Amino acid sequence: MVSLGIFMLVISSVFSLFFGGQKFSLDGATAEVATEYGIEGIDAVRSIADRGWADLATGTHGLVFASGDWYFASTAANDTKGIYTRSVTVTEIDDNTRKASTTIQWTSDLARPQTVEVAEILTNWKYPLSGGCVSYPLSGNWAAPQLLGEVDIGAGISGSDVAINYPYAFVSGKSSTSNKHDIFSFDVSNPASPTLLNSLDIGSGGIEDLHLQGKYLYAASPNDSRELIIFDVSNPSAMVKVGEYDLTGTSNALAVFTFPNASTTAIGRTDSAVNELEFFNISNPASPSSIFATTTGGDIEDFYVNNDTLYLVSQQSDPDIWWFDISGAIPVLNDTYDITGTTEDVSIWLQNKDGLANLFVGNENNDEIRIIGTYSSTTGGFYVRDIYSVGGDVLDIICAEGDLGFLATGNANKEFVIVDASNPDNMTEYASLNLSNVATGIDYADNRVYVAVRSNDALKIIGPGP
Repeated sequence: MVSLGIFMLVISSVFSLFFGGQKFSLDGATAEVATEYGIEGIDAVRSIADRGWADLATGTHGLVFASGDWYFASTAANDTKGIYTRSVTVTEIDDNTRKASTTIQWTSDLARPQTVEVAEILTNWKYPLSGGCVSYPLSGNWAAPQLLGEVDIGAGISGSDVAINYPYAFVSGKSSTSNKHDIFSFDVSNPASPTLLNSLDIGSGGIEDLHLQGKYLYAASPNDSRELIIFDVSNPSAMVKVGEYDLTGTSNALAVFTFPNASTTAIGRTDSAVNELEFFNISNPASPSSIFATTTGGDIEDFYVNNDTLYLVSQQSDPDIWWFDISGAIPVLNDTYDITGTTEDVSIWLQNKDGLANLFVGNENNDEIRIIGTYSSTTGGFYVRDIYSVGGDVLDIICAEGDLGFLATGNANKEFVIVDASNPDNMTEYASLNLSNVATGIDYADNRVYVAVRSNDALKIIGPGP
């Protein structure tokens, strides 16, 4: 539900020539070639980060172009072209922000060492920053959303979830027959005409939920022999299943989330499981191993991670919201919160507003979205700030930087709903769109919303109106 990408925040070019402690002007022709070589290096770094934030390793690297993609050289700290030597240095600003500097060096005819540096600040825009919501900005008229395009994954298959690493969309499906494909990759750079790149069959059951972290796509499946499945999607045109895990018992897996450190994955299951919640070490994706399991008494259908805290919603159970400290090797339960009344909670997201963290919690049966404040000076803990009925199950939630929340719902007249949460104590409906089928999953990238629907027309691409 949540996936990763890059948004360029800052670009700056610095041209410097040093000789004997003095600065000279660069020769125009050689400087132009060096600058182009440096900009190519920044473009390469951006493509590496687009492929997966975890691939953007800190340190000084050379660059290699192979099989249509850029990579950091495994050993060399630079690469060369003619008289020019290029090195790329990646430094970490914080977990989701890194500076990439490409330095080009050469020696002039006068034996003077010369240098060009091109630098760019890159952010992991698809991973929510401290504000909780996806940091890629909104633009255009979202008060009048419009359908830009859709994809068909084949007769007899219903969409279940979507994960975006723009310009690629990964769509999961479920079918009553085991010989149908279950995971699909599309190029959605042209939303009016998405291109199918690849698809795979995982066997019976299909896939319920997706989470994209770096170059790996994690899937929760009802398949009784592989409830956790890990795909390498570094090449969306040739996805590869690299790992799987058969959980104890026959209970279906409903939700999956891989922590930002890319070493731990959480799986949520139906309440028939001995333990509805289980954590796995996935440092080696080919061989995941269980590290901790616990019970919540209800189906676990969604997760959200903010810094060192994992939040989840547990359906059919009291309490409804559970949160764990995930800073250590083994997650530790911090506390729980019971929402008053009978709420069948199935989706969760977090928003920071005016320095306070709020949880968006969606449920079925009551057809509501609730904003749960995480701290009250009166109660000292969680409290309900507002409740808004959308007239259908709220099956998935995401929000973009700002005050708008995007909902995937079961309302037959408006499966896509936008709520305005600028005042967390008084949510209002901002806009909606009829998609003709139940919306089951949602993601956001590049000022577009991607909605999985329970139909073979499994992905709807939505943008702002004119």
